[in-house]
Amino acid sequence: MESTMRNRHLLRAAVTALTLTTVLAMGASTAFASSFLSWEGPQDTGRAKEITPCGCSNIDPHFRAAYRFHHTGQDATMYNSPNCQGVSHYTFRGDSHSTQPFGWRSIFIHC
Repeated sequence: MESTMRNRHLLRAAVTALTLTTVLAMGASTAFASSFLSWEGPQDTGRAKEITPCGCSNIDPHFRAAYRFHHTGQDATMYNSPNCQGVSHYTFRGDSHSTQPFGWRSIFIHC
């Protein structure tokens, strides 16, 4: 009887741990949903680079000729200086696209 109760307790603990792990993994997968794609050439030409991580990312200086922001829940704030320093310049709160050059140097994706 005591071993049966111990086995039930161990099984309950294992199921709880598995459930918690699954919930955390699902949360982590949505943390990278919004993305900023920038091109090296105007009108979305040439190579492109995508930024998806949460937090601050610098934008490659060779990829500032056009952009597309795909919003799937996480807003993003743009800065005219590297490392998301200084005053923010603009915040994306939805999808956006431009085929014109831009001056932003960094992006902070809020997750």
